[in-house]
Order: sequence, then structure tokens, then C-alpha cells
Amino acid sequence: MPTYDYACGQCGARYERTRPMAEAGEPAVCPVCGENGERVMTMPRLFFKADPRDVRPVWHNHDGYSHAHAPRRGRHRTPSEEH
Repeated sequence: MPTYDYACGQCGARYERTRPMAEAGEPAVCPVCGENGERVMTMPRLFFKADPRDVRPVWHNHDGYSHAHAPRRGRHRTPSEEH
């Protein structure tokens, strides 16, 4: 289900609600004051998958040793191998 943003005209609180698209335009009860809030139009939240050609380093941690590798490159052959 999609998440929609709402704003309360009474107290000014902004909040989100996850609800079916058929109920998107209906008022949502404010969690702060209990009055009905109206839907606020916001920019869509877009999530893109990572580009497989992206070779920027990615920080990660093995056994307390933090370091960087390009994604899916630089695997450790043995635990004692250092960079």
C-alpha cells in the first residue's frame, strides 16, 4: 500500500499514513490533536537500483576491521589477508 503525507490545519503537525489508493483523498486523523488533517502533495519517493557499473568504494566491516572495496570486487581470500 502507498504512503501519503497529511498536514493538520489545527495544530500544524505533518504525518504519514499508509492506506489504499481509494482512501488517499479522505481526511486522516492527526496523531497529535485528533482533528482531521488534509492530504499534502509531495515529491514522489523514487528508489533506484544500484548501477552494476558503479565502482565507487563501499565501506564495510569484517571482524572489527573497516575498509572499502568497489561493489562485488575485492573479496577476501583468507581472513588474514590485509589491504
